[in-house]
Amino acid sequence: MKQLYTICYVSKASTALTNSQIEDLFEYTAAWNNKHGVSGILLHSIGNFFQVLEGTEKVLLSLFTRIKEDSRHGELYEIFNKRTSHPVFENYKSTFDIVKTNGDLKMLITYLNQDNSNSTNLKLKRLLKPFDILGDF
Repeated sequence: MKQLYTICYVSKASTALTNSQIEDLFEYTAAWNNKHGVSGILLHSIGNFFQVLEGTEKVLLSLFTRIKEDSRHGELYEIFNKRTSHPVFENYKSTFDIVKTNGDLKMLITYLNQDNSNSTNLKLKRLLKPFDILGDF
């Protein structure tokens, strides 16, 4: 299996960010990640960002350096930053996904539930639980 890299973090969104700016960020992020072969998800909810990135080590480490310096968020907490031979989002969607609605979140959890033998899937489900505003999972 191809060796990839994965980075996962959560951060506090800047209180100055408007909904329009968040939508612009979503559009830019999806376009950039898809252009550079990065898979994963980005979620914004209850004043926080949650992101999982999967791709080549060189691309992700460079991208993560820029993410850490971005003033649109702070209090970044790195959950994992490592090589992986079992990418979580390899078969999720053909493009980087922006999780905008509770329906999107439910679809993501359904996907993660398909492989409970992958410890990363289990960790991601636990990490996503606080973002489940409706308490569906």
